[in-house]
Amino acid sequence: MGFLDKLFGKKQEVSPGGSTIYRYGELEDKGLRIPEHTGIYIEQVEKHFASLFPDRETRVLHEIVSDLVHIDVHVMWPKEGQDFFVLYTTGMSDLSMTIPDEVKPEHRKKLELAELYMFLPGDWPLSKEGMPPKEAYWPIGMLKFVARFPHEYKTWLGWGHTIPNGPKYAPLDDSVGFGAVVLVGGGDGPLGHIDLDDGKHLNLYSPIPAYQEEVEYKLKYGMEALDAVFQEKKLEMILNPQRPNLCADFKEVLDS
Repeated sequence: MGFLDKLFGKKQEVSPGGSTIYRYGELEDKGLRIPEHTGIYIEQVEKHFASLFPDRETRVLHEIVSDLVHIDVHVMWPKEGQDFFVLYTTGMSDLSMTIPDEVKPEHRKKLELAELYMFLPGDWPLSKEGMPPKEAYWPIGMLKFVARFPHEYKTWLGWGHTIPNGPKYAPLDDSVGFGAVVLVGGGDGPLGHIDLDDGKHLNLYSPIPAYQEEVEYKLKYGMEALDAVFQEKKLEMILNPQRPNLCADFKEVLDS
């Protein structure tokens, strides 16, 4: 039984592993939609990450033109003994995600708000001034895309959700073989959520760049099974652009 089975009643399209599959078509061009509210929880999110990763120099990659929500990516520089960058978003939580009606009422409020984070190796070519070079930008672009996704499509994201890069799992960047992302995190613990001052619950998820076979494995056996593979094979939480495919031997295609 997958995580979604615990939240949903009736489902229309379900993978063999119990994952609800959502289909999205092309978006209608509605022009630029200026965000109504920006930075609602920015100070609380910044304070939370500063408490988790103290004494780091931080830079904000501000979004110049925003549609629906204003997504900024905050970059926390490596420090001695912690040779990795911390990246996190603000602005995704300016709007509540659209939780399906079939989600049990007791779970709905805890699923509506989210922000994203990820870790990059300490030698990732980021600069303290100007825009990152093209070869360094794709994880930042991925964070911004995923953060805006649920608002664009009036849907939601949570633990175990996967987003393929198109029907053929096109590479997220020419330099990598990843063709999708899978969300981990959420739940208890300081990297799982933030208890906001207004009493609301803000989930923190990390989008892991993933291979097609890893996503198809999840569709066949469920997110708990894929998570077990990640743990058994010691998936690195710090991005390794050349990491091996942890489900390379899985050959079934279930999402077509």
